[in-house]
Amino acid sequence: MLFPSTLLVSNNLSTIDPLLASLDHKSITNNPDILLIEEYTVENIRSINNFLSRSPYNHSSKIVIIPQAELLNIDSQNTLLKNLEEPGDNNYFILLTTRPNSLISTILSRCQIIHPHNSTKTTDYPLLSFPTSVFESILLSDTLPKEKLEFLNYLNTQISLYQQLLIASPNSQNSKIINKLIKAILMVNANIDTKSVTDFLLLS
Repeated sequence: MLFPSTLLVSNNLSTIDPLLASLDHKSITNNPDILLIEEYTVENIRSINNFLSRSPYNHSSKIVIIPQAELLNIDSQNTLLKNLEEPGDNNYFILLTTRPNSLISTILSRCQIIHPHNSTKTTDYPLLSFPTSVFESILLSDTLPKEKLEFLNYLNTQISLYQQLLIASPNSQNSKIINKLIKAILMVNANIDTKSVTDFLLLS
């Protein structure tokens, strides 16, 4: 089941082919029901509304594809966020980036994050459990990545895993965990040391 908004941790356009196929779109080329964003200005992001307002020509859905989403500045991201919040029926967004942490947290929280198998090894990380005892939490904290970039990849992978759980079994607990993971990413990006962020994640 594909989210209305999906973030692929990749800059290789070919990685979206399985997603297109799942929506019965064979290709991007000469497809009037796909909008490929190639300029990242606020005005160009606003033009998405015109594309989505028209009925599909040859498909049951319309798709907006944004490669190198890290090139969106803050104003463009905030403009895009309005579309992600209310994409409309049978409208889909696919964002690609190798730097998901360059996107604002509200965009990350509204996207299903997918790590293609050939783009990163962090898909091997198991789902993070949250122990009920302080002692178990301290033991678990010692096993988490300490290096900043690896820890950010770990957190992004956990968001992806919990979003998959949320699709299969929607509940407020999984939603709260996703929000907590996003806050942890913001803390790391604010140069708070990984040990303090881990303590926040497991002990707060």
